[in-house]
Amino acid sequence: MEMKKRCLSKCKTSFIIVVFVAILAFSIQSLCAQNQDPIPDSPIIRIATWNVKDCSAINQKTKETFLLHPFIAEAIKGARIDVIAFQEIQIEGRKGADITFLQDALQEIGWPMPNVAWARSPQNDDLAIFSRFPISEFRMILDPSREPWPRPVLETCIDIGDGCFYLYTAHFKAYDDQKSLSVRLTQAQALVSHLRKHFGQSIREAAIILAGDFNTVLPYDMQSKTGTIDLLRLRDNEDPTDDFLSLNLEWLYFNPTYKSKSYASITDHIIVSPLLAAKADRNSIEIIDPPPADKGFSLSDHKILVFDLDSKWLFIER
Repeated sequence: MEMKKRCLSKCKTSFIIVVFVAILAFSIQSLCAQNQDPIPDSPIIRIATWNVKDCSAINQKTKETFLLHPFIAEAIKGARIDVIAFQEIQIEGRKGADITFLQDALQEIGWPMPNVAWARSPQNDDLAIFSRFPISEFRMILDPSREPWPRPVLETCIDIGDGCFYLYTAHFKAYDDQKSLSVRLTQAQALVSHLRKHFGQSIREAAIILAGDFNTVLPYDMQSKTGTIDLLRLRDNEDPTDDFLSLNLEWLYFNPTYKSKSYASITDHIIVSPLLAAKADRNSIEIIDPPPADKGFSLSDHKILVFDLDSKWLFIER
């Protein structure tokens, strides 16, 4: 009888320990799940490009510098952007260290973008892509060290779970002189050559997005077949089946993406491959004026260009 009591007591103790361990394991699992940044589950993925001019502003009277990362983060959250390509941003080791500051600001307001890819520019105007989705691959291409253009191109593959898309961002040579135009055209052609070599015949079935500040400030940049944008649209050959589409030129042509005190122009673009172009419409693209920052500073002289990508478009109907 005594042995039976001891046995029951041991069983009760073991049961309590098992229950405690199970509760503890469940609690740890729940805590870990809460600490993980959730992947967006909406079928619409908001993809943007924005030249942010170093995420800072200077008071010309006092020469005091103001950091704009919290305001930029609020603008991104307000526009519900999932993936954004930045130009004129400073990577770590440069004067601004914008990536860390901006990621912290986004995390603080509940819009985490934990995945970042970047490309270093010799001119201190770096490139970066922030994403709420995993970035499965990224690399710098078109290294300017032996080429006439000033900055590289950043190539990424964004993994949305059941599919992926390729996002490229670039910041082409500025100014309206013939030499600058020639440099833009040369880099545009080099990027197109890279795409054709990288994707081959599958370029018609791949989800590819070119987004950035292409500095198309001259009429020739918009010239049919031979201008900067038509080169980026792969319209330099006689085959229309591989033509890309410039979404904002197609549906928002008279809307500038850059505006200063002296002039306005269409310098920023989102250009998509045939797979995406076939499904896009005028509701797929918008231009957003960034909200003003504190102390009267503007966040950038460039506007935010946003593309709504329906994830169902990434799958080809057979």
